[in-house]
Amino acid sequence: MLLEGYRKEFCLPPNPKAKHLRCYAHLDGNIGEVLPYLNTVLGGYQYYQEPQMLTLKFQAKLITLYPKMIAINMVADEAEGEKILEWLKEEINNTWKNRSEIKPSFEVSAKPRILDIIKLLPKDNCRECGLPTCLVFAVQVSEGSRLYKDCSKLDPLSKSKLKKYLNRCPPTI
Repeated sequence: MLLEGYRKEFCLPPNPKAKHLRCYAHLDGNIGEVLPYLNTVLGGYQYYQEPQMLTLKFQAKLITLYPKMIAINMVADEAEGEKILEWLKEEINNTWKNRSEIKPSFEVSAKPRILDIIKLLPKDNCRECGLPTCLVFAVQVSEGSRLYKDCSKLDPLSKSKLKKYLNRCPPTI
């Protein structure tokens, strides 16, 4: 087992109007060696070798893994942060255990293209998602700040296609 435990820290972001927390996990070990393997398994958003770090897009959040720390930009509460950290701990340990079967990746996965996303949306600018247009929604889905599921008018076939297209992102927990 590569990662046995961590010490959690939650804090408010600098924005006084924010209704979420930031979560930090200070790791009891060094996970640096597993980061390229996690990049393959979880489809990293950004990967750097110097300084070593892997950033993931996950449920409209950014999670950055460093050799001795994990940072999650937005969690609703401590319970959500703990759930994500436990999922990551399991992914880290499973990936480490199976690393001989995984080709490490030092590349960044391709960003979902806005035009590919918009093609699958209803394009009726209904505003039910809270945004003014489907194009704005597609941009936010591409950036990872919105989930495709936030579009209530997606028909089942388009939803399935969009899910498959965006599947380069980490799986949901």
